[in-house]
Amino acid sequence: MTRAHATTPEDDPPALSPTPLALARMFVGVALAGIGGGLPAHTRRALTTRGWMTDEAFAETFTLAQLTPGPNAVNLAAMVGARLSGRLGAVASTVGVLTPGLVAMLAVSAVTLGLPGGLPPALQSALHGAACAALAVLLTAALPVVRVGWGVRGGPLLTVLTFLALGVGRLDLLPVFLVLVGAGLLLHRPRGAA
Repeated sequence: MTRAHATTPEDDPPALSPTPLALARMFVGVALAGIGGGLPAHTRRALTTRGWMTDEAFAETFTLAQLTPGPNAVNLAAMVGARLSGRLGAVASTVGVLTPGLVAMLAVSAVTLGLPGGLPPALQSALHGAACAALAVLLTAALPVVRVGWGVRGGPLLTVLTFLALGVGRLDLLPVFLVLVGAGLLLHRPRGAA
């Protein structure tokens, strides 16, 4: 009896490996479009449209970026860049994703620093509306990852347990993470030849 070979994202390399400059340009565009926290969704769309990464490879990279300490968007950019174009790709992607936000925040700070009482009420109201749109954008990034996770042995159970522990039980992330990663490792440990 032969065992089926599990394919990994590395088994299907991208058609064209992007240059660091191409990655930097893509992440500048992603950062400009990702107003309100939609960077993962825009990154996935940009990568899959260009044929640089599959949904499965993105889900793996995105999950790792979320589990790594630091800002998720920067982690994701660095990991995508490293995966597709090595160290220079990681640096270029990180610079690309950070530059638009840095320029925008410097400009906004320069304009609003002198305003008495902070932001005008009309701008505060607009930002409240934008928060609702930001939630929808975040969900568009999460759903492909959930689809991939639900296709893995034990994925639905681990997903529900994680949601219950963190979302309902309000338990601390680190202990929940350690227990569920351990459970995932047990579920997916290499099996001996049958």
